[in-house]
Amino acid sequence: MIKYCLVTTLALAVLFSTAVVTSVQAADFNMFENPGKKQSAKDFKPAPDRMKTNFGPLNFDGGAFPDEASTQLIYDELDLQRATQAYMDFLPSLSLYGIVKSQVRDFGFKSSSDFAVMADFMKPSENYLTGNDVTVYAFATLDLKVDGATVMEIPPGMYGNANDAVFKYLTDFGPTGPDKGKGGKYLFLPPGYQGKVPDGYFVMKCPGYRIWAMMRGFGEVGNGDQAVKWFKDRLKVYPLASGPRANKVINGSHRGANTLTPEDASSFAMLNEIIQYEPVELFSAEQRGRLASLGIEKGKPFKPDTRMKKIFGQAAKQGVAMSRAIVFASRDPEINYWPNRHWEKMFIRNTEFVNHGFNDIDERTLWHYQAICVSPNLLSTTPGVGTSYLTSFRDKKGDYLLGDKTYRLTVPANPPVKRFWAVTAYDPTSRSLLDSGGNITVSSTRGVDTNSDGSVDIYFGQKAPRGKEKNFIKTDPKKGFFVVFRFYGPLEGYIEKTWVMNDFELIE
Repeated sequence: MIKYCLVTTLALAVLFSTAVVTSVQAADFNMFENPGKKQSAKDFKPAPDRMKTNFGPLNFDGGAFPDEASTQLIYDELDLQRATQAYMDFLPSLSLYGIVKSQVRDFGFKSSSDFAVMADFMKPSENYLTGNDVTVYAFATLDLKVDGATVMEIPPGMYGNANDAVFKYLTDFGPTGPDKGKGGKYLFLPPGYQGKVPDGYFVMKCPGYRIWAMMRGFGEVGNGDQAVKWFKDRLKVYPLASGPRANKVINGSHRGANTLTPEDASSFAMLNEIIQYEPVELFSAEQRGRLASLGIEKGKPFKPDTRMKKIFGQAAKQGVAMSRAIVFASRDPEINYWPNRHWEKMFIRNTEFVNHGFNDIDERTLWHYQAICVSPNLLSTTPGVGTSYLTSFRDKKGDYLLGDKTYRLTVPANPPVKRFWAVTAYDPTSRSLLDSGGNITVSSTRGVDTNSDGSVDIYFGQKAPRGKEKNFIKTDPKKGFFVVFRFYGPLEGYIEKTWVMNDFELIE
């Protein structure tokens, strides 16, 4: 009884002291109760009329009027800062537009009824951010401005999702979607749609016009011509108004495609195309205001002069540099999945990029600079459902992974997955499949040599150790690389972190 009273007394004391501290802290910021020391106009301390900045020395006449040379320097820097931030803020929109534009330009899509199937798996010749080469992808591009309300008939057993014009999540397909793996008809409604919505559809109200849909097929779809025919017979996209129409399905493997956001001034020309095409309401007034100050405004021609073209080019380079730091040298304290390991999260907290009620802009860059598609099921917390991905850029000592060195990665026994696991190597420049001229993926679906304790040693370098050819990934000696470890259907050991992955070990 005495112990209980003592604990209760201590708890009340802590609560009381916390309340007092909170009250004091709140009072400190109450201007009516704490106006501070009385001040007069003489207490104002203006900035100096001569300043040293990282973009040059500035002079202000009469105490505050910028001279002609300083004015030019200031506006150059202001435009550069705004353009750099715009490049990063609009990276998701640029990324999705790069994909849909590529599928028209590189695959020859003529309508939303045309699809590409990576029937022989994705290849390094197709630049898709961290795409994999162990599942058969199918891609579709919808344009609600052209077709109006649009129907997608999804086959049973698909795993995939649809994202809108700013790469925000719309829906999942398959077991994690509303069709629960049985397939069904999805109806995508354009902004401001006023028509009748028929029964029998999974309805998605879309804030923009362009939509990109991705599906994964596994063993049931086959490969090559079989996979192309499988999707041609089962996947359909058409306007609601006209009903089903003929579809064209191509094998996208080996075709060559560049979906990547440009890293030069041309990215701003692409951004202008997005602004001119999509509805005004898709972007906030603040976003549109920043772009308008750079000469990008809906309904007006985009005609940057020589000065602005130079600024746009530099802004893109700086945006890339900052994105590389955010991805490859993250300073987020929650980036590591396991303590004392160099395995990093691709989504740090959630797939909405929200943290304590504010937009987590660095987490958004972390994902969109290195990956595509957004879905809550890419951050699975339900055993056996969805997927989870981790990246590694460094070895056990914290040094970056370099292609001219040899490494061993030991995967502990019994990886906690329901379906399968895979490790794939990527090019840090393009963040796409590494083009090393050799094997770049080791997967439990392709057969691996297992150690006596059930673990698997995977080797990275120029030459496979004798007898370890199945477990070898070839790297490019002229550049670095990073890997994505995919857990398809992660189980409790992964979700609860009781199973811990090893780091890369440099083999001297």
